[in-house]
Amino acid sequence: MEPIWWIFKHNFEMLKNSKVRFILLVGIPIVSILIYFFAYGSSIGNDTIEIGVANQDKGTYTTALTTLLKAEKNVKVTEVSKAQGEKELLGGQKEALIIMEQGANDSLELEKPAHFRVKALQGEDTAKSIERMLASQLEKLVKIERMSEGKDFNKSFAIYQNEQLIVKNVNLSNESEIAKSMSAQIIGFFCMMLLYAAGSLGELLLKEREEGTFYRLMSTPISSRQYILGTALFSLVTLLAEIGLCLLAMRFVFQIDPGTSLGSLFVILSLFAVFAISISLAFSFVFKSRRSLSAIQTTIFTLSTLLSGALIPIQIMPKFMQKMAEFMPQFWVMDAVSKLQQEGSLLDLGLNILVLLGYTLFFISLASYRYTRNREIKSFI
Repeated sequence: MEPIWWIFKHNFEMLKNSKVRFILLVGIPIVSILIYFFAYGSSIGNDTIEIGVANQDKGTYTTALTTLLKAEKNVKVTEVSKAQGEKELLGGQKEALIIMEQGANDSLELEKPAHFRVKALQGEDTAKSIERMLASQLEKLVKIERMSEGKDFNKSFAIYQNEQLIVKNVNLSNESEIAKSMSAQIIGFFCMMLLYAAGSLGELLLKEREEGTFYRLMSTPISSRQYILGTALFSLVTLLAEIGLCLLAMRFVFQIDPGTSLGSLFVILSLFAVFAISISLAFSFVFKSRRSLSAIQTTIFTLSTLLSGALIPIQIMPKFMQKMAEFMPQFWVMDAVSKLQQEGSLLDLGLNILVLLGYTLFFISLASYRYTRNREIKSFI
């Protein structure tokens, strides 16, 4: 244990003496926040959202739903055809399009809302906000229908509009929704930064092997296994410090409410950090050159983050890419964040945690196998 602790302290001293590494340690979380803070900051609680409603199944209930949507605050609803709505969506005149397909009116009559779609091209935050608003109004409409008790729905709806019928329904504010979406996007980008930071572990191991530092250390009582464990432990502690700094800065410096507890987010991101360390170790034993390792890591980390929906809203991806996203570890982090923001707890994240642990175990096994097969690491003579 003492040699491992010595390696840890040695790396810590190197960090203190390197201004560049220290700036990167502090800068990665702050940059992750700033990128999205300035992108979203001007939109929180300011502009009215332009929405098109394409009612392809006009009837008593879909018409009433359109009326409810028009009554929403900070939202301007215009009735359009599907073709016109999609054209205005692509042209930027509309930020979202709600499509009521054939069967929508009958589904509302049966109190089982279906055949509703939301299209948005400006990001996941807009789509989620509109989807929640639509779900809220659908719930309200069903409650009014139940209060009519199978009698004249139009009469009950007219009473509601005249404020003689009280329907309690809790709506999340647009500001709250944007804050949640912004925090999710920050975490998605931060996951990529964590992978890059963990990737420096593999590059450090290869660098010290190329420069001979590793072999000089092996001439001391320190074993190769102790050296690797000590270096990996230091990298993990560094990542955990970055996670804590990111979450604290996001909540208390930039005043962004993630919509869930910081402790839950810390646990999920810590599991991802362990995975990041495991994949970096595996790559350091697979590749012989620091240059090739750096190129492969950058490509894999960037592509996997893009495909996972951590940077690009997964709703606008083609269906086959949405299926591919589920094979990326970052997807399960983003899915966990989404569940937590929907008032879930860590107990609801069993599958997410198992998937992340599964990926970690796989890469640790690969690293162990490559380590036992690598004579260059085991012997310095």
